[in-house]
Amino acid sequence: MKNDSFVRRNIDRRGLVNFVATVLACALVAGAMLLHAWVRTRVTEQGYALSRLSAEYRDLTREHESLQLKAAELRSPQRIEELARTKLGMSAPALDRVVVLVGGQEEAGFARRRAEGAGRSIGAEAAGRSIGDQDPLIASVR
Repeated sequence: MKNDSFVRRNIDRRGLVNFVATVLACALVAGAMLLHAWVRTRVTEQGYALSRLSAEYRDLTREHESLQLKAAELRSPQRIEELARTKLGMSAPALDRVVVLVGGQEEAGFARRRAEGAGRSIGAEAAGRSIGDQDPLIASVR
């Protein structure tokens, strides 16, 4: 009986080892299948997100181009001059109020002599409402 019990335990151990190995193999296969399904789901989700972001990028690019065009239209000198004349009541400066720049700078003291010759101070001249007074770099005569 002693031998019989040893053989029986040995057979039971082999059966148990085979059972555990089978269960572990099945668990590994099931885990691999679940991992594969999870990865495929994530890839699909990321594909949808990429598609949404591409559409949003395309829409934002169109809006950006539209806004750049509108900004260029709003910055046009003709539009600014028209607004200055109609809404702000400005007009072209008189010839005696035009400053001619030589080499990008006005000659020192020229503006003061011109203002004194016209009977005004420089501060009063700058307070006038004409298009030429708004930007000191305007040096054109109309």
